[in-house]
Amino acid sequence: MAAALVITACGGGDDPEPEPEAPEETEPDAEEEPTEEPTEEEEATGPVQGGTVLFGDEQEPTILNGWLIDGNSLVTSKVNSNVFPGAYVIQPDFSYAPSLIDGEAEFTEDPFSVTYTIREEAVWSDGTPISSEDFVFTFETIMDMEAAWADQITSRNGYELISDYEVVDEKTVTFNFTEPFAAWQLLFAAILPAHVLEGEDFTTVMNDTLPDVSGGPYIFDSWDKGTQLRLVRNENYWDGEVMLDELIFRYVPDTTTLTQQMVGGELDVYDPQPQIELIDTLEGASDQLQYETGLGPVWEHIDFNTLVPGLDKDYVRQAIALGINREQIVETLVRPVFADAEVLNNPFWMANSEFYEPSYSQWDYDPDAAVALLEENGCTRDGDFFTCDGDTLSFRISTTGGNERRELTQQLIQADLAAIGIEISIENDEGAAFFERLNTPDNCGGVCDYDIGLFAWVGSPSPSGNANIYGCDGDELRPQNWTAWCNEEITNLMDEANSSVDPQVIADLWNEAAQVFADGAPVVPLFQQPQLVAWENGVTGPQLNATNATNLWNAGTWARTE
Repeated sequence: MAAALVITACGGGDDPEPEPEAPEETEPDAEEEPTEEPTEEEEATGPVQGGTVLFGDEQEPTILNGWLIDGNSLVTSKVNSNVFPGAYVIQPDFSYAPSLIDGEAEFTEDPFSVTYTIREEAVWSDGTPISSEDFVFTFETIMDMEAAWADQITSRNGYELISDYEVVDEKTVTFNFTEPFAAWQLLFAAILPAHVLEGEDFTTVMNDTLPDVSGGPYIFDSWDKGTQLRLVRNENYWDGEVMLDELIFRYVPDTTTLTQQMVGGELDVYDPQPQIELIDTLEGASDQLQYETGLGPVWEHIDFNTLVPGLDKDYVRQAIALGINREQIVETLVRPVFADAEVLNNPFWMANSEFYEPSYSQWDYDPDAAVALLEENGCTRDGDFFTCDGDTLSFRISTTGGNERRELTQQLIQADLAAIGIEISIENDEGAAFFERLNTPDNCGGVCDYDIGLFAWVGSPSPSGNANIYGCDGDELRPQNWTAWCNEEITNLMDEANSSVDPQVIADLWNEAAQVFADGAPVVPLFQQPQLVAWENGVTGPQLNATNATNLWNAGTWARTE
């Protein structure tokens, strides 16, 4: 499948080196003058063995088990990707590079099957070979519907199509599918160590710690909740030498404080969500750090809890969509960071994708139309706010507290909706604690404790994962369907797209699904979120990866130069 292009710009510390001067001519027999030894400052510096990199993050994991719903976050992935190896790793250009496997996996189309050959040298840190049994154990852990954790698995997207498997040998395994799966390269992105976890309770074994073995460049050491998490070098790493002694994640929920610590030299690398004055701040510190920005499949949006009275009505959600000045949000809060940013009008294809169609443009800002829509549906306005079928349109909007841009977004939305007769109150939780309130009704024991949620989904080159986020089977919501909006038509379209391997068919089906989605408006996309990673000059290796592979995708190659 063709992937969207990433627009990338670099800044800070990237001035070109001066051209070397041509040597002076000498007479044929002239005695050469002795050359001076370079000073310490003039000596070229390169990667050195050892040292620590402090990575700053505004959010902290809830639990460390990224396979479970409570661990489904980018911050958890940043840790796990350095401990659990995967078949493929998504690259910064959105391509898929074989990692744990020896070259491309082999697949057949009819019947559909995928064969993985694991690299011969791949071992866990205790010397145990990474084997076919680890792939099988990972698959069976995800698909065990009788296990205590069955209702906690984040996604079975693609895995549920696997009918059986064949262990060819210790390093080769074939998985057979009931039908094609377009995003098969996203499967087995992280492999579990069977010899360590077999027989353990998967609901708890990786909540506060990770196994004491690793197949990645680092091994989990400790987690001081609220402060930091420490990984140490895997001395037995099979995919190249790891230079750092340790990689420490520092958790600072306030984005302003986080940036102050970065420019103040208290952190070595960070990847904050871009804030209004961030670029100016980083440019002001260009003598000590570098940064890279770009766009990827990361989109900021608001989710509606469609079980909340008022938000259970299509026309109320549509009126809210019409009443939010999304262009003003982008102009005020995003373009100062990324000048080419624009309003996002498709939840499945990003604005810089060749497949992008603006299905949500029908909800471009029109406050008069929003008011008219409410009145046409019998809503009455007695005072400042509308009442519809006995429900006053008064809702909470919640997000990751401490994120200045999101808090400003809330304030703009609050003012916009007040103007059309909808009351909005702001109710946030610090950092990632907000995500503990987002879930399906079954896992909340009823209606989850949020009305409108403001956050971002971080995707991959394929939109396939949205079937797990917005789909349902009969009356049963899929594991990440936090909106509780169930639509059979869109579910069928998403599933059909995921069973095709034709890029144009896939694109057309997802765009058709996007139109159905826009009509129901369980979500309002705001913008494609610019991504940024910055690092101080004493560190080499960081490179922006604006996908769910995270900016820690190559942390095993990071090093200090001092």
